[in-house]
Amino acid sequence: MKRVAGWCVVLGLSLGLGGAGIAEEAKAPAKKPAAKSGWKFLPAADVKFAETEGVNGSQSATLWGDMKKGAYGAFVKWPAGFETPWHIHSHPIRAVVVQGTFTAEVKGQAVRELGPGSYLYDPGHSSHKSGCKAGGGECVFLITQSAAFDIIPDEKK
Repeated sequence: MKRVAGWCVVLGLSLGLGGAGIAEEAKAPAKKPAAKSGWKFLPAADVKFAETEGVNGSQSATLWGDMKKGAYGAFVKWPAGFETPWHIHSHPIRAVVVQGTFTAEVKGQAVRELGPGSYLYDPGHSSHKSGCKAGGGECVFLITQSAAFDIIPDEKK
């Protein structure tokens, strides 16, 4: 008999606590809808290029961040035959060539030609000039930096 009474107490407590849980759920506010996924889509037709500040003849289209303030990613477009003067950047730059033939000459090294799908890393504080090979159509490349973009003329060459 004690066993039956014990089971009744356990069963009663279980039902009571379960009922309290149901009552609490009824009082709880409705759950918020799931947060947006964070995906961003930008079809090529919607990419808007504008003159790149500090680089005459260069156009850029910022994809994320802000080139003037900090970390960013941007497409850059140069016409065939374009070439920058010797310069340095204060911070590393990573680039992937999307179209055309990108040229880069690092001080003391031979000119390199990089076609679509090629990658380059500029460690910053390194004198170089870069451009878009003549006769091969315009160049488009993606650049990223974890700091604001700058271009500092290097007259020492």
